[in-house]
Amino acid sequence: MKIEVDIFSNSACISLLSLQAANVSTTFTFASRYFTRFPRASPVITSEQRYWWRIALELKLRKCSGDAFQDFFSTIMASAHGSDFVRVRPFGVVGDKGCDGYLQSTGKVFACYGAINAASDKVQYLIKKMDEDFAKALKALASIMKEWHMVHNLVDGLPADAILKLEALKQANKAHVFGFIGMEGFEATILALPLVKIDGLLGIAATAQDAQNLQTTELRDLVAAIVQATDAQPIDVSTIRPVPPDKLDYNKLPGHWRSMIAGGWQNAHLVDQYLRQHHDTMIGERIAQRFRLRYQYFKAQNLDPGTIMSSLYEGITGIGLVPPARQVAAQALIAYLFESCDIFEVPPEKAAS
Repeated sequence: MKIEVDIFSNSACISLLSLQAANVSTTFTFASRYFTRFPRASPVITSEQRYWWRIALELKLRKCSGDAFQDFFSTIMASAHGSDFVRVRPFGVVGDKGCDGYLQSTGKVFACYGAINAASDKVQYLIKKMDEDFAKALKALASIMKEWHMVHNLVDGLPADAILKLEALKQANKAHVFGFIGMEGFEATILALPLVKIDGLLGIAATAQDAQNLQTTELRDLVAAIVQATDAQPIDVSTIRPVPPDKLDYNKLPGHWRSMIAGGWQNAHLVDQYLRQHHDTMIGERIAQRFRLRYQYFKAQNLDPGTIMSSLYEGITGIGLVPPARQVAAQALIAYLFESCDIFEVPPEKAAS
């Protein structure tokens, strides 16, 4: 018996000769292992996958704006609902009638607001958009609209004025259901999908097995890229202080970033060992100085801890989907910097001691 399985494209096939039925599934598992690096024995999402995917989602939302944000939302909804979800695009002078997507089975109309860099400072523009988009939808889609939802990429939260505006719309239009869809809604929808679809949307997440097999080559490449981008500057060679156990709590980092840092501590000593053995004896201090300055720069802009963490992480990995081996290397480097007190704040009583 000869079986051909099309995996990645029309030309990519695996031929299996004279296999018993019981062995076929084994071969499929092997193919999956080759693609994902480690097998997924269970569809249950692990805590490691959850925080890596939440990090990937946060970075994606912060970077998506305008049409790109609407496309990302539509792709997620199509993955979750299939043909029940209808993508909407403006056509000529008729526009989109205040509708950026429609779920047929429930009569949900979606209006998207993708701010540049997930900025929340354009409050009046957001309020005006909510008013105008709902008014258009109410006028043009009254026969099919049962619910109206504002979809946004404001990762750090909505302005209070937007909440008040939605409540005003509810009170004035009690025949309709209203709501917001933000990062939490994106996360719930995406993580309810089959794992292969989550991988397609957010990339493959590093597993506990990946974390136990830190690739030195990935760490080397990250360190080299950081050093290459570092401008000549005075180096602070002050003694590295032990990390206070409550530093994570004190800095009020979002849960997924706290989990990521805590998960990286198992490899922080490997980063320290690599830097100590490097031919450039000052490389550790140069990297630490760069990240201290970047942290101080972001903090001076009054950015919240989650936004700062996102910027520091993306400064290490680069923009776009990050493969598992690089996730683990970046995680270890950030944990090392956090542990050595080079980034974020030390609780005052610990700093004084």
